[in-house]
Amino acid sequence: MKKEQLEEAVAKRKATIPALEAPIAPIAATPPVKKVAILGFTESWRLAPFDDESWEIWGLNELYITIPRWTRWFEIHDRAVYEADKKRVSDHVQRLMAMECPIYMQRHWDDIPGSVEYPLNALAQMFPNPTPGAKPYLTNTITYMILLAIAEGFQSIKLCGVNMSHDSEYAQQRPSCEWAVGLAQGRGINVWIPMESDLMKTNYLYGFEEEQANAFDAKLASRKKELQDRLNGLDAQMNNLNAAREQHRGALQDAEHLHKIWRSTPH
Repeated sequence: MKKEQLEEAVAKRKATIPALEAPIAPIAATPPVKKVAILGFTESWRLAPFDDESWEIWGLNELYITIPRWTRWFEIHDRAVYEADKKRVSDHVQRLMAMECPIYMQRHWDDIPGSVEYPLNALAQMFPNPTPGAKPYLTNTITYMILLAIAEGFQSIKLCGVNMSHDSEYAQQRPSCEWAVGLAQGRGINVWIPMESDLMKTNYLYGFEEEQANAFDAKLASRKKELQDRLNGLDAQMNNLNAAREQHRGALQDAEHLHKIWRSTPH
């Protein structure tokens, strides 16, 4: 077949193929959902998805003693403070040195290869305090962790072992965490908190359940009065017993004094 005849046959063949109205778009891979479990020290840390590798696990301070797996670590305290803290385990710094994951600290340390400077300034600008001139609202490490997860685009956050239930420093730290949780939810991030946690919990709806709240307050007030009355009674008994003890001690001293004076002269 001559060249001209071949070209003519190819052209006729192409004419029989229906044209596409639009090109087919390539199938795009769905990016994986970024998920992180942020862990604290209370027992609900056990609810973290350690067996699911699709979840990052973020720990802090000395939690490595307890948990089986982690992908990032946070030691936000000043190094001089925790090196001098007798309450910490003696090999804390050595444990940090041996970690093979990012460790967010106040700065990078050459002897802690995984240490990464926490991006404080960037996050303070991203989540500014609404009060002009006020410091960033960062009162605990968990808040630092939540803000970093938001900034990095995580779509799911689990808070495991973050109860903040005690009426101590945790009561002062809790509002900062709840503020960070609100920021996350406001950006459409799925946040999960266990029932054991005091975070984001209230017994009664303000305004709608005031009758129940008043009944609860009255019940507790009655219970507190009962316990205080019992304590007052015990205090009175202890005072009476102390007074009786002193009387008996004095009487014993008098008896010993009389015995010393009037004892029989030895033969």
